[in-house]
Amino acid sequence: MGEIIEAIGSWITAIINYLGYTGVFFGMLFESACIPIPSELIMPFAGFLAAQGEMSLFAAIAAGSIGGTIGCIIAYIIGYKYGHLLEGPLRYVFPLNEVRRAQRWLARHGDSVGFFTRLLPAIRTFISLPMGMARAPFLRFIVYSFVGTTIWCTMLAYVGWILGENWTAIKTYLHYGDVAVLVTLVALVAYYVWKKKKRSRFV
Repeated sequence: MGEIIEAIGSWITAIINYLGYTGVFFGMLFESACIPIPSELIMPFAGFLAAQGEMSLFAAIAAGSIGGTIGCIIAYIIGYKYGHLLEGPLRYVFPLNEVRRAQRWLARHGDSVGFFTRLLPAIRTFISLPMGMARAPFLRFIVYSFVGTTIWCTMLAYVGWILGENWTAIKTYLHYGDVAVLVTLVALVAYYVWKKKKRSRFV
C-alpha cells in the first residue's frame, strides 16, 4: 500500500509541477469523475507550492474546486444517461460495490449527500453517479457539490500550506483515514445541529 501511494504521489507532484493550476484542475476533475486519484495528495501539494511562492493559494483552491465540480457533473451525467449499464458493461469501469454504497447513502439522506459526502473518503468519488441515476435536482446538485468540494479543497490546501516541506506527512493518514474521519464527524454533527434548528423553527 505504501509503495503504491508513493508512486501515485510522485506522479501527481510531477504533473502539477509541470502543468501548475491546470494540473490541479484536471487532477480534481478526474478524482470527482470516479477516477480514484487521491485529492489528499493533489491539494496539499498545491498548498505546499503556494507556501513556496510558486502558486497562489486562492487560485490553487479555485482550480481544484472548479475542476472537482466539473468532475461531479460529468459523473452525474453518466449516471443520468447510462446508469442502467452499471449492471452491464460499465461494471468493468466503475466499482459496483462503491456505487451501491453511495446509493445507500443517497436513499438514507436524500440529495443533501451531495454536500457532506464531499468530506468522506472513497464515497465522495462515486456519489455523483447514483445522484444522476436518481435524477437528483441538477442545480441543487451543482451548488452542493461546489460548496462541499470547495471546503474540502480549502482544508487540504491549507494543510499543505501549513506543513510546508513536510506536506508529505499527510500520506501517513491515507491508509488509516484519520483526518477524513475527523472531518466527517465534525461535518455530520454540524449538519445534524443545523437540521435540528431548522425543524425547531417550524414547530
